[in-house]
Amino acid sequence: MWQYLWAHAIFHMVRWFPPSNRIKITVVTMIITVCLLIPQFYVLLLKRTTRWCPEPLMSLLIVSIVFTFFIIGFTFLFVTMIPVPREVKIAFHVFGLANFCTGLAQCIATAKGKDCQFTTVELYDISLALAVLSIVAMVFVVFMLPFWIINETKKDSVLDRRGRTGVCYEPVKCCSCLWHI
Repeated sequence: MWQYLWAHAIFHMVRWFPPSNRIKITVVTMIITVCLLIPQFYVLLLKRTTRWCPEPLMSLLIVSIVFTFFIIGFTFLFVTMIPVPREVKIAFHVFGLANFCTGLAQCIATAKGKDCQFTTVELYDISLALAVLSIVAMVFVVFMLPFWIINETKKDSVLDRRGRTGVCYEPVKCCSCLWHI
């Protein structure tokens, strides 16, 4: 789930910069996004990682690497496309749902994989880090979801930026990035 939240945060962070001055932040965010692969590949390529572990932590690491490649693509699309086409947004949210399921599996497998902590130390450590990041992302999305749904069903009742009204206008007028992509 953290991959979904990462791309979403980059989308809004880049939009805070003026259009004429986005090239630097775009390059920096793309470099940082690509660097997210480094610790995952490091653990994947260690010989100790191939030791036996009763939980599918290795498979989940590979899935995480594949999803990280997806966020590199989504991040590139989000920082270069203005506006972002509806089809890309729908694909991104479908990716988010798949990411949610994988994050949940990551949390469960890491919680059940205490034995792996001694046999495959690095694999367990990165799985624990990915599980914590997934939990943080899930808590954020679960907290924000009711607001997003209410704002869609009762149009602009929670936040209407044009009319400068809504229940949440004052708390988020400086951080509207919480609301949409």
